[in-house]
Amino acid sequence: GGASVVYADTIADMAGGVEDLANYGEYSGGPTTDETRFYTETVLDLMTREKDPKGRDKILIIGGAIANFTDVAKTFTGIIQAFEKYADKMKDVGTRIYVRRG
Repeated sequence: GGASVVYADTIADMAGGVEDLANYGEYSGGPTTDETRFYTETVLDLMTREKDPKGRDKILIIGGAIANFTDVAKTFTGIIQAFEKYADKMKDVGTRIYVRRG
């Protein structure tokens, strides 16, 4: 949808250029807590494997709208569980997190 373009543009602006956009993904369709946790862990694993070679912080933007089928409690429970597992690694690479829910 149209929001996807806005998020990709915002990520590119924050990173300083499209070449710095490492990962952009969407997960929709009313995922369960476990599905959301697994997806988030996959993103965090890739994001925290090594520090940025230019010494910049890593930026994670979590965004989306609430559709009729979205259970926000399930979604954010899975994300929080993944954050708890990857907290030390996220700190080591200087991860900054921005959340925008509509």
